[in-house]
Parts: sequence; C-alpha cells; structure tokens
Amino acid sequence: MDPFHLALYFKSIHKMAAIGLLDIPPELQLQIAEFVETRQALKALSVTSRSLRSIAQSMLFKKLAIYLGKDPRGLVDDLLANPRICAAIRFLEVNGWCSPYNHDERLSHIQKFLPKMVGLRQVSIKHVDLSKAFLDAFLEIAANKPLQITLEYNSYPYGVISTSHTPLQISHLQLILDDRSLEFCRSMFHASATTLTRLRILVYGDEFMRLPDINLPSLHDLTLSFLFGCETFMTSAAAFITAQNAIKKLELRGSVCPLPPIPPNALLNLRELKASPKLVNQLVPSRPVEAIEVISTKYEEDQNWFGEEVTQSTARVRMLRVHLLETAVLDMRMVKRMVTILPLLENLWFPVFDDVSWPFRSITKTLAAHFLQTLLNVVEVLTSLKCLKSLGFELVRREVWVDLNVNDIAIKLRNANSSFSYLEIQDDGGRGGWKLAIFVWNEVFGVFHRMESATARYY
Repeated sequence: MDPFHLALYFKSIHKMAAIGLLDIPPELQLQIAEFVETRQALKALSVTSRSLRSIAQSMLFKKLAIYLGKDPRGLVDDLLANPRICAAIRFLEVNGWCSPYNHDERLSHIQKFLPKMVGLRQVSIKHVDLSKAFLDAFLEIAANKPLQITLEYNSYPYGVISTSHTPLQISHLQLILDDRSLEFCRSMFHASATTLTRLRILVYGDEFMRLPDINLPSLHDLTLSFLFGCETFMTSAAAFITAQNAIKKLELRGSVCPLPPIPPNALLNLRELKASPKLVNQLVPSRPVEAIEVISTKYEEDQNWFGEEVTQSTARVRMLRVHLLETAVLDMRMVKRMVTILPLLENLWFPVFDDVSWPFRSITKTLAAHFLQTLLNVVEVLTSLKCLKSLGFELVRREVWVDLNVNDIAIKLRNANSSFSYLEIQDDGGRGGWKLAIFVWNEVFGVFHRMESATARYY
C-alpha cells in the first residue's frame, strides 16, 4: 500500500472509531516502520514504542555490512549475544576493498554467526580473499536455504565444488567471470542448476568460451555484460543463450555486434528483451517478445535504427523503453515512426536531450513555458496510442522544471485515451541530482495527483 492509500485507509477508520496503535494490523505496523527513513529514527522507534520494537529492530538490522578493514570481533560478540537480532538479518554484505589481503582470521570470526542468521536471504561478497573454511560454511547455508548471491572480485581457495554431495539452493546469482573464478563459477552453475532462476554475468575476457556444457533448466532471467565482442566470444555467447530454454527475460550489454544466427527453436519463451538496436532487430522476430528496451551504445548513422523487425514478434509488444547516447537522434519523425510501428503500446519511455533535432532543441529555464508547449506537441502524436497506460520522459541537463503545470500533459493524454493513468518525468535539474515527478490518475476526483518528487530510479 502506497502512502496515499495508507492515508486514506487511516482517514476512513478514524471516522468509524478511535483506534489504538496496538489494534493496528501487523502489516500496517510494518509499513509504519518501513516509512522511517534513517537508522537513527529506527533506533528511537525501537526504544520508545514497545509494540513496534520488534518490527523496528527487524528493519534496523535487516542489512548487515562488514568491512574487513576493521576487526569484526566486537560486532560478532554482540550478534552472538543477541540471537533475535542475528535472526533478523536478511542481507549480509562482506567487503574487503583496500583491506589486508589475507582475510582468514577475520573471516573466521564472521563464520561463527553464519548459522545463526536463520532469516538470511541475500549475500554479497566482494574483494575478499576467501578462506576454505569460510567458503565451506557459506556453501553449507546455501545448500539448506534459498539465497540470492553476489560474488565479485574475489579470490577462491579451490576451483571445484563437490556437486554430487552439495546441491545448492541459489535462486539469484551475480558474478564476474575471469581466470580466477572460472572453475569455481562453473561448479556453482552445476550445483545450482535446478534452482537458479536469475543470472547476471560480467565477462572480462574469453572465459565464456569455456562454458559450453552449462544448462540451467530453471533460468528465466539472464543478463550478459561483456567488454568486447570478438567473433569467437559472440559465438560462445550465442551457444550459451541457445542452451537455456526457459529464458523469459534477456539483457545483453556491451556490444552492438549481432550474434551468430540463433536457431528458430531457441528462446521460444522470451518475453522481455533489453539490447542494442541491432540485437533487438535480430532477436525479436518469431519470438513472443512483449517488452523491449533499446540501448544505443554508439552513434547510429542509420536514422532508421528503430527497425520494423519489432513488429515481427509473435506476441503483442506492450512496452517500449528507449535509452540513447546524446549523439543519437530522437526527433518528431522518430516518435511518429515508433507510434506507427507499434500502435498497441501500453507503456512508453524515452529520453529528451539538449542537442537533438527539433522539436527537442535546447531550451533555457526562461523558455520553460515554451518547452512545455513543445512537449505538448509531441504528446499530440502520442494521443494516437489508444492503449497507452503510462508514459515516461527523461530530461537530461535541464533546470528543474517539473514544478510547472505538467499536469496538462497527463490531462491531454487522458482526454484522448481513458486507459492512460500514469506519467513519470525525470530531470537532472542541471545540478547533477536526478529528480522524479509522478502523476497518477485519481478515479474518485477525476484528476491527476502528483504522488512523488524524490531521487529518481536508475534504469
């Protein structure tokens, strides 16, 4: 429940009868604790409210971050003395950046309370020289409960996990694939083959070529980030992708080169695709892609980079997000092309830059009103999208203007289409800090309400 609807709920129950804090349902007590923004406020809440103490403490100690540059013995002793707090930990982060290289002693202290974290769900280990004893204890936990794990820039004491005796329950895995981690990662894949649903891999070199035998039958969400796209590497990447039959969401970062031909019987469950224009044009046809994110990684000399291949999806394309460099062109002609090619879009999001073609030409703050009118002209094109439910703009290097009456944009789209109910505007404000404005249709009052203005999400 968002703050707006939560306020309406309290207002309605207040009219019926007075209600005490102890009578509030537990799920609402939890939301009260979640709205507390600082650790200091959570500490105060845990001290001053007996009824909310356990919830506040569970929020306060939900994440435990340990830096190996400091001796963790005092922290470990406190946790061992407070098993309830230890049990509240959901996210454990261990970071050895710029700390002494040999971490064996400090890891041995952390190892003591690993079995006590019965509520553990996520683990992030970065820049750590992992000891065999710590890694064995950690993998024992991963064998007994589902975990989401991030492993980056670590050193491993051995290469192979005994998968015949230690199947793991890792559901989400994010890692960097290099010479130091190749064999260990291969073993992790085999040990988690039946449970792994989401995988994020950053590949530095040609190590990916040595994973031809990996088959993950439950993998639904795959992200591959690679620093170069030589022909041999792209061939091995295509072979790995082809072997994963359950993929529904695929993200490819780092190269605009097309993959070698993917067999027509591969990626038959693909629903969401995030990639360069060339890869989008290659992978969408004959697959049931419903959501497309286009990432332009360099200047697109072909002004028709948004190809009609996206219309060859076997499913209705409902969502389109466009991410462009400043040199890419997104003008009125391109917007019209998107609308013409994909007339059944429900969700649309694209950026607006200072130096692109008309009508998105450079506008100063004093011309903000004129810019708003210019943007309304673009919205006029979007009114032809009769299924459009949400629209998002990203405005780059502009003064904050979201306090202007941009409600006109939302009303214009709503008048043309009764399905439209959500407008999001991001603006860096010209001061290096992203701002976010969200306008949501209120069915009761028949108007758009501004719901949020805060640090924007990054995509």
